[in-house]
Amino acid sequence: MTTPKSVAIIGAGMAGLTAAAHLVQAGGRVTLFDKGRKPGGRMATRFADGFMFNHGCQFASARDETFRSLLTAHNAAVWPATGDKYSGAPSMAALAAALAEGLTIHQATHVSFLNRQSSQWRLSLRDANNTPPSLIEPNGVLSPPFDAVILAIPAPQAAALLGATAHPFANALANVHLAPCWALLLGFADAPVGPDILKPTDGPLRWIARENSRPGAAPNPVTYTAHASAPWSTEHLEMPADSVITALSNAFTQATGITTPATYARAHRWRYALADIPLGQDSLWDPQLRLGVCGDWCLAGKLEAAYLSGRSLGIKLTT
Repeated sequence: MTTPKSVAIIGAGMAGLTAAAHLVQAGGRVTLFDKGRKPGGRMATRFADGFMFNHGCQFASARDETFRSLLTAHNAAVWPATGDKYSGAPSMAALAAALAEGLTIHQATHVSFLNRQSSQWRLSLRDANNTPPSLIEPNGVLSPPFDAVILAIPAPQAAALLGATAHPFANALANVHLAPCWALLLGFADAPVGPDILKPTDGPLRWIARENSRPGAAPNPVTYTAHASAPWSTEHLEMPADSVITALSNAFTQATGITTPATYARAHRWRYALADIPLGQDSLWDPQLRLGVCGDWCLAGKLEAAYLSGRSLGIKLTT
């Protein structure tokens, strides 16, 4: 197969970044569109009031040797508190930024529809105010033409775009299920004594991490990120953030024994966090229409799965 000359990738998380890097290396011209303010998807870090929180993807397992080499080459190191897992050093956003370096990415850009015109693809851009002027036609809605399109976004969002074009991939994605996750972000002005990592078995929380224990992180101020279980997050998906903070803060105190009031407390909802029913294939590619789909949810809902999915699709486009 001849590598498409121009490829649009919707989504700049690990899967999209990996596919883009592979295609660029093969000589393709790649443009990524992402609705977030920074690349990385759930490789996200929040900086607020002097505190740092990696409130999305917590770490990366690395069974694949190529993925392990990629991590060590791009601002990642083993996080001792996890055993053999890798973290961005000092943040997951630093890992995402390193992977995105040199790629053409348009952030805060929403793609609302895929337009097939004369054997090429054009993207309808929902928010023209956030779209660079060079990408906008006189009518303000369509991107330039691309030879191929890759969807590297959560399955429900990809299914919506595919369904609007009546593509059969939409039916396959309908069987995928992604569970949500509420994250609790706590920052302390007075450093409490607490664990590096806890995995509670009772209550709503399933993961508690002291951010300062990450490789390269500053010892102060003390910050904790906690993730609620999928069942609790699903049951309380539409709960107001203030109520989530109260409920999860109480669970945090019970799990850690830390009674010091937090100086900073926020909650963040990840609507599509865990692929509890994955696709069961590494990626999907339609060579006739030159349309592909990839993401962590194709395999296992983990960062390594996102890499393997993006890599597999990049290979399909270049071999």
